[in-house]
This record gives sequence, C-alpha cells and structure tokens, in this order.
Amino acid sequence: MKLCIYTNAPELGNDIADVARIFYGQLDYAVYPLNEPAAGDAGLALRVSDEAAGQTRLVSATASGAVTGAEQAGYAEESDSLERKRVRKRTVKLAVYAILRRETGIQPPWGALTGIRPTRLIYQRMERGDTYEQALGWLRNSFDVTPEKLRLLKDIIQVQSTLPPPAHNQVELYVGIPFCVSRCAYCSFASGEIGSGKLVRPYVDALLYEIGRMKELLQEKDITVSTVYMGGGTPTSLPADEMGRLLEALRPLADGREFTVEAGRPDTIDREKLTLLRASGVTRISINPQTFHDETLERIGRRHTSAQTVKAYELARSLGFDDINMDLIAGLPGEDEGMFRESLDRISELKPDSLTVHSLAIKHASAMHLYNALLPDGRMTASMMSEADRAARALSLRPYYMYRQKYMAGALENVAYARAGAECVYNVRMMEETGHVLALGAGAISKRIAPSGGRIVRAPNVGNIEEYIRRVGEMCERKEALWNTDLNRSGEN
Repeated sequence: MKLCIYTNAPELGNDIADVARIFYGQLDYAVYPLNEPAAGDAGLALRVSDEAAGQTRLVSATASGAVTGAEQAGYAEESDSLERKRVRKRTVKLAVYAILRRETGIQPPWGALTGIRPTRLIYQRMERGDTYEQALGWLRNSFDVTPEKLRLLKDIIQVQSTLPPPAHNQVELYVGIPFCVSRCAYCSFASGEIGSGKLVRPYVDALLYEIGRMKELLQEKDITVSTVYMGGGTPTSLPADEMGRLLEALRPLADGREFTVEAGRPDTIDREKLTLLRASGVTRISINPQTFHDETLERIGRRHTSAQTVKAYELARSLGFDDINMDLIAGLPGEDEGMFRESLDRISELKPDSLTVHSLAIKHASAMHLYNALLPDGRMTASMMSEADRAARALSLRPYYMYRQKYMAGALENVAYARAGAECVYNVRMMEETGHVLALGAGAISKRIAPSGGRIVRAPNVGNIEEYIRRVGEMCERKEALWNTDLNRSGEN
C-alpha cells in the first residue's frame, strides 16, 4: 500500500507513517508539502498541519483514499525544548491515530503506542508520583491500550519490582559472538555464517585482548560485574577449544554471578560444549526451537530438526542445567494457529524455566525483507500471542519483560516469561536501560546512564568482523573514553 503524507511538519513524516503501519502493516510512504495536490495513485493520503492558534498550537489531520475523516487536537507550547518536541510529536500521532481508529473500526492491541518500551511510560509516570494503577489508567485513556496489554504491563512491573536494582558501580557485561551455522531468514543481526571458520581464532584472539583491557579498566574504576551475557549470533557455534579459551578469560568476572550463554541453535550443542559451559560457571542457557515443525525450520533457514531441539534440551537437563530458556516465534511463514498451538504443547511437555515469545518482525536487513515477504495477518498473530500467554501462565511462568519492534506482525510485542527466581536480570536491565552495559565484540554497544535525567551515552564497536579484529585497540579506547566521561556535563550524546 502506498501512503502519501502532505504536511508542514516533514520531519515527523516517519512518525506519521508509524501510526499508519499500526493499522496497515508494511507500507511505503512519501512526504510532500502540505498544499500540494494529492497524487492519484495513493492508497491512503494524510494531510497533517501544525499551526499556531493564539497561545497554543492546533494539529489538524485529514485522511482520504482508503479512509476518510478529520481530526483536530490542541496542545500548549512547553518552555523546555525537549518536552516541546515530545508533546508536539505525540499530539500529531494521536490525531492521525484517531482518524484511522474511527474510520477503520480496528482496535490495535497497543492503541496509539509505537515505541519500543511501553513500560518506560509507566515508570516515567510513577517517577512523577503516580501509582502504577494510575499510570496504567493514564496509558489507557491517552493511548487507547487494550485491557489485555494493560494487564501484561501490570504483571511485568510487579515482577520487576521484586528484582534487585543495579548499583552505580556495577556493569552488565555483554560478550558478542557474531557467528552462526546458518542465517535465519528473519535475522537482522550483524552476524555471519561461520563458514570455514578462518575468522574464528583471530576473532577470539581480539576478544581476549579486549577482555584483558576491560579487566584493567574495571579495576582502575573500582567497578564490579553484576551479570554476564554471551550472545550473538550463536556462541555455541564456536569450536569447543575456542569457546574454552574465552570462558577461561571470563571466569574471574563471571564467578558466582548470573551468567547466560545463548546456545540457541540445537545443532551447535553437544555433550563436550555443555560440560564446558557447566564447568565454567554458566548458570543459564537458551535452547531455541522457534517452532517444532521441521518444514517451517527448513523454510526459515534453520539447519536443525525439532527432534534435535528435544535431544539438546534433555542432555542439558541431565548435565545439571536448571535454568533453561526456550524461544518461539508467532507468525512464522506458513504457520497457522493450530501449528503454533502444537509448538506450545511441546513447550508445555518440556517445561523450560523461561519462555520468550516473539511476534515475527521483518527487518530491512533480513532475507525476508529482501525477497519482499509479507507479515502474517495481525489478528492471527495476536491470537497466537494470547495462546502463548495462557500456556506460559499454566506453567507458572510470569511475564517479566517485553519490548516491541518496528515492522512486527499486528504491531504486537516480544514477551519473556519465567518461573519465580529464573528471571534474567541482564535482560531486564538492558531492556529497561537501567544498568550500565560494558559490551565487547563486533557490533556490541556499551552504554552508561547518567545519574540524573536518565541520559544515555554510548560507545559502539564496529560491526564488521574483520574491521573489529583489525581495530580492537581502538574499540578499547572508545570504552575507556566512555568511562572517563563526566556524565554530569551537558552536551554529551
């Protein structure tokens, strides 16, 4: 579908398009001056103006083509420039949402919200003195969020309130392994197939150098590591000897702490690697089926079977792993609600300690985007997510964090559930952006959070593996500069 946006606020074009995507899913859009005549081939044309109106400003929005209608909303000019931008953007988006909601008759599950972290809005209101019940009421009234999603948010915030808060002199340590045995069709991460493995040893050598430098930084700054998370890619795609070198270097930092390793691809897991992980103090692993239908696994480029998933899971249990996460994806190509329910039934039989359920997203860097795959029906995917919620709760798994992405089926969400005590603290602090992150490896992004105002300062590593190997010294210097930055100074970004 083609969307034409006519506006005197062209800088908000993408925000306006994001609202339209809530109702129409994937669409292409173009932005034109407000008074330009409408193009004849537009499936939907939106005219949005933001004009001075006495002491306030007035947003006017009209739609034609797929829907017809008009909406107006006023807002007061804020003295603070950042808040002024925020209020203006929100008012414009709500005006467009009101038209499309009324004219299409569709009730989106998250209403007018397009942001990644709905929990952030709740916490902001609570910092201003609201109870979470008052904050949820504000979210319902301001953004038209459905009762089901409000309940999800309430449950997540209640669980998060029981988790330990981060300390100012702690970091969450992330170690990135950008290798996989094959690339999934929906994957948009900066990782590559391991291939012949020629880059593995040079990469691990560079990573060991970065770990050594960061140990010195932590000691110099009197900073302790709170949690360790090794992600990717697929860390267990590394040969056992290279994985062993890496785990040995991390042992002093991870000792006695929450230590997660994504062993997500069952075809990369064997007894030798699991034994090594267990002996190295790893407390939590992920074994991710995504689906228990082999035809779907083949369709999306995963080179394992559902039987291999079960075998890897049972082996990990037999070796003493008592904190195992599994992932499922709702809305995979070719799957319907019955097939997804069958995957949930298998999860119920295995009884993992945590379950992460993703709504399919088609990101620009994924193969699915390149061959113009379409997102599945949003209502079907919403039904799948509701089924997953019921199945998780039946296993006594509680939702403890969630996030949204652009280009998701049904404008839905990803939700993590866990039994009490099995919540991944790293994931909560990273997703809610409450903890400093010291991130190592290609494509990893370190960040510090200012003590007041929540301002975040970042230091990214280059994503290309060969560039990372060549420039690892520079990556260390970036993080050293980040931790030498005075976050109380203004003007940092």
